[in-house]
Amino acid sequence: MHCHWRVGRSNLVAVKAALFQFSAVLSLGMTMLQAHEPRVPEVPAEDVARIQPPLYGSENFARILTRQWQGLVPEGDMESMQRINEALGWLEAANQGAADAPGLRETAWLRWRVSKECKALAASLANLQTVDFRKQATPESSLIEIDPQLGALALRVTLGEGPEEFATHTVNFTGERNPLPYTVAVGGGTTHVLLKLDEIPAGETSTQRIIFQPREPGSPAHWWTLHFKTKPSGNLWVDITDESGTAVPAMVRLTAKDTRRLWEPAGAVDLRAMMNDITSLPIYGPGRGYMLYIPEPWRGHYWVMPGPLDMALPAGEWELHVWRGLEYAPVKLDFSVKPGGLTRQTVKLHRWVDMAAQGWFAGDDHVHARIMSGEDADKLMAWTRAADIGVCNVLEMGDEMRTWYAQRGFGPDFRIQHGNHWIVPGQEDPRGILGHAIGLNLTAKVRDRDRYLDQRWVAEEIHRQGGLYGHTHVGAKALFVERQMALYTADGLVDFNSILQAALNTELITHYLNLGYKMTASAGTDTPYGGTVGCVRMYAHTGKKGSLEPDAWFQAVKNGHTFVTTGPMVDFRVGDAIPGDEIELKNDAPLTARITARGLAGKSAPQTVRLVRFGEVLKEVKGKPGQETLELEFEVEPGHGCWLAAHVIGEDGSEAWTTPVYLRRPGFRWWALDQVPALLAAQETVLQDIEKVVMEAKEQAAARPMDYTLKSVVQCAGILLGEIKRARSHYGDLHDIHLQELENRSRR
Repeated sequence: MHCHWRVGRSNLVAVKAALFQFSAVLSLGMTMLQAHEPRVPEVPAEDVARIQPPLYGSENFARILTRQWQGLVPEGDMESMQRINEALGWLEAANQGAADAPGLRETAWLRWRVSKECKALAASLANLQTVDFRKQATPESSLIEIDPQLGALALRVTLGEGPEEFATHTVNFTGERNPLPYTVAVGGGTTHVLLKLDEIPAGETSTQRIIFQPREPGSPAHWWTLHFKTKPSGNLWVDITDESGTAVPAMVRLTAKDTRRLWEPAGAVDLRAMMNDITSLPIYGPGRGYMLYIPEPWRGHYWVMPGPLDMALPAGEWELHVWRGLEYAPVKLDFSVKPGGLTRQTVKLHRWVDMAAQGWFAGDDHVHARIMSGEDADKLMAWTRAADIGVCNVLEMGDEMRTWYAQRGFGPDFRIQHGNHWIVPGQEDPRGILGHAIGLNLTAKVRDRDRYLDQRWVAEEIHRQGGLYGHTHVGAKALFVERQMALYTADGLVDFNSILQAALNTELITHYLNLGYKMTASAGTDTPYGGTVGCVRMYAHTGKKGSLEPDAWFQAVKNGHTFVTTGPMVDFRVGDAIPGDEIELKNDAPLTARITARGLAGKSAPQTVRLVRFGEVLKEVKGKPGQETLELEFEVEPGHGCWLAAHVIGEDGSEAWTTPVYLRRPGFRWWALDQVPALLAAQETVLQDIEKVVMEAKEQAAARPMDYTLKSVVQCAGILLGEIKRARSHYGDLHDIHLQELENRSRR
């Protein structure tokens, strides 16, 4: 199989989410693309001879544990859960016979690794009970405290000598006479059992007999008596307010101090139905909230709380983390819950910077969620407000076969507003061999399966509607984004490029900036694949302080008045020009570049501020620990023209980057003249790659009639070859301009 054109099918959605953010913990050896289209894993050479058949029941045990009973797993073992889930996604693809599924050896390796991970995890599950029938014919448990909110119990059941196995079972305590709900099938050796406990009886103590029935026919049953009580509880009420004392939604994480278990807050917004099967995974699923990818110690799973937190909790020591976007200081609250008592707390959030008061408004260019009702809209708005995002661009997502995350409509009538918070429908479509395109501020969906890969038509139709066309996954350099950039950047069709998703990466946009093209920086989380709304964001300067109008925001993005950030805030000016502005040079007088960066002490406070020209650091200043404001001022010699950008690095590793200010001297481009031949050669390599994809698709299409990715390539082959010809003409002209400029500069 040729990998040049291949993209994942819809049944790999679970894998996409699981692989997106976990590059630091992928001991399974999977190659991660920092986006939601992963590559098939390869078996490490050292593991080839070690592969063993999986233990009986381990795959189902893993699936149930990761998707339903994560509360049994200590927080420190979540990396193991993530590795298991990644492998399960690939195994699901293999079970369904997906075109992009792993082969037989890879599948055997994944099952073996799942089995090993499960065996290690089973020993660390919370409140693990050992039941050994070799020592006692009818053992009884001691009095066990069961957490009624978790409703699960882990057992290690040993009947005799034999291999280890895994089993899961649901015990519903409403059964009065039928013993079947209390009968668990086990192996003849040691079985790791997960019991889901439904409708746990209230009261001080309870007793229930559990029957362990060996799977081997004719083997006698074994009885175990479970004595248990529910934990004593108290009550918690937490009000969360902004700086004015007004109740506001926020992202919260509730943790039991003694066990480090995460607890799902009562009343948290449930977005699972709006976000496909992605939310069945541990990184989003029941009991684990939504992943917030921000620097430690705040990184972790959070829930969207639309109002006060009001719930019963087991008595003990607790901690609550509260986050409401980058402009508020996060809060950690420690408290005790007393049996039968009421613990009441107020978290008053502190806004350390008010960007709206300066005319800058935050946005997320890449959020996926179904909105087909007012209920859906209210839920996503709660999340948007909890993250303190001004413009949440909710994108219907498509491929050659279908769409996901349906929107009930597009245009002003279908915008959702709450004060200075807006949700605006758009699309991530097309998605294919040319990368992933985004359309913002649409009045109608732009999609035609008969010319699916004709992104020029898509861009022009989006522009006809008054919307913005851009490219995503640019920072990650993923999903063939270099192909669409090579074809469409030179024509001026592209309004923005998303360079901040999992992390900031400016390599690709620097490539084009150094060829003299304008490149507007944007950012988006790719929720739900990339975590919670707004953990990365772009700011656009509308010029209107305090009040946000979406059309003005989109115009600001089109004008390039943006910066992207995971923490620090930036004010960058060259003279009076702000990011996105173009300065026409009248003389050789130097220009003053000023960068003012702000952040939170110990967190996003600026550690390093850089003035960047042609991708190289022109000037850099360092801050002192805890210094919340850091400034750089530098006189820039304009030369024949250039682009200048600001780059800020916070104490916690957070970063910010601005769209450049462009210095243009009439008759010259703002490009890195010495780099032009190599950059043009790189463009030609990409164009040749696209040609190869088209030729391979034509050769393979007849043998693979059900492959709609191939069909779309063949269907649009003429269009694609025409675009390649057009792009070559552009870059050929650029080559001639380069030669002419070399001559002109030598004369000047």
